[in-house]
Amino acid sequence: MSSEDRELSTPQFFKDYTVIEYLALLFPDLPRRGLRPLFADGKVRSGKLPVSPRARLGDLDQLSVVGGLDGIEPMAMGTEGSGVGILHEDGQVVVLVKDSGVPVIPDRQKEAESCLAFLLRRELRQREDKPVEEYIRPRVVHRIDRLTSGLVIFAKTPVAERKLSASFEARQVSKEYLAIVLGDMAAARKTISVPIETGRKGRMRWGPAGKSSETVFEAVERFGTFTLVRARPLSGRTHQIRVHALAAGFPLAVDSLYRPSATGTWGQLQGIDRLTLHARSLELPGDWEGERRFSCEPPEDFSRALDELRRGAAASGGASVE
Repeated sequence: MSSEDRELSTPQFFKDYTVIEYLALLFPDLPRRGLRPLFADGKVRSGKLPVSPRARLGDLDQLSVVGGLDGIEPMAMGTEGSGVGILHEDGQVVVLVKDSGVPVIPDRQKEAESCLAFLLRRELRQREDKPVEEYIRPRVVHRIDRLTSGLVIFAKTPVAERKLSASFEARQVSKEYLAIVLGDMAAARKTISVPIETGRKGRMRWGPAGKSSETVFEAVERFGTFTLVRARPLSGRTHQIRVHALAAGFPLAVDSLYRPSATGTWGQLQGIDRLTLHARSLELPGDWEGERRFSCEPPEDFSRALDELRRGAAASGGASVE
C-alpha cells in the first residue's frame, strides 16, 4: 500500500451500513457522487479485491482506499453565519429552523451559509471529542425555498433517510405553511389541483404537461387587500405553493419571481421585503417511532407585517378572522 493509500477501520457498530454509506459517514464533507468513481475505478478494496458500494461493512475484514481521497472536491461550505437554529434532535432526525435567505443546501453562489453546512460544521467540530460510533452524516430528505423561512428536517442515519424519503414520496408527511397573499380570499377554503412543470429562468408554471400537484388554502385572517392563509401542500413540487397561489388569483404578497399580471394592482406590504411564506409545521407518519410533530411560529419580519396589516384594518373597519 502506497503512502497515499488509506486503510480504514471496520467497526461492528456500523456492520449494517453499505460501504458507500460508511465512507460518506467518515467523510461527511465529501459529496456521495464524488465517492462513486472510486468504486468504478476499483480503488475501494478489501484486501486486494475491489468491493461494491452496496457491500455490507459487516461482511468485510478490512477496507482501504487506493490513492486516498485528495482528488475529491469537498462540498461548498460557504461563509459561516447566523440564520439557522436547532428546534429538535434525537437519534434519527434533526429539525432546523431557518431564516428567509438561507438555502437548505449550498446554492450556486456557494458563498452563503446553508442548513447543510451548518450541520456539517457542527459535526466536524464535535468529532474532536466523540468516538466514531457517535459519528453522523446529515442527510437531506426534504427542502424548502431559500427565501422561505421555517422548518427543515434532516435524517441522521441511512435507515431514517430511507424511511423519511419514502414517507415524503408517499405523501405521508403533513406540511403546513403560513402565507400572506395579495387579494381578499373570500372563500374559507380553496383547493388548487393543477399540474406543475418547469418554466424558464428558474420559474415553474402550471400546464397540462406538468406533474400532478394539489394545495389546500384556508383563509385565516382577511385584511381587505391582503389575506393571511394556511397552505397545506399535498404533493411536493418545486415552488408549489407560490405557483398555486398565483394560479388561484392570490399570489404571495411579496414574491419577485411570481408577480401577478401587469394589469393587476400590486399592493404595498409594510414591514417585510422578502417572500411572504413560512414553513410552520411538519407531522411525520403515525408509525414513526419518536417525536412526530414539530412547529415554529413566524419570525419577526413576518409577524411585523401582520401587525401592520391589523393596524391598517382596524383603522379602516377591522380585519376578518376565520
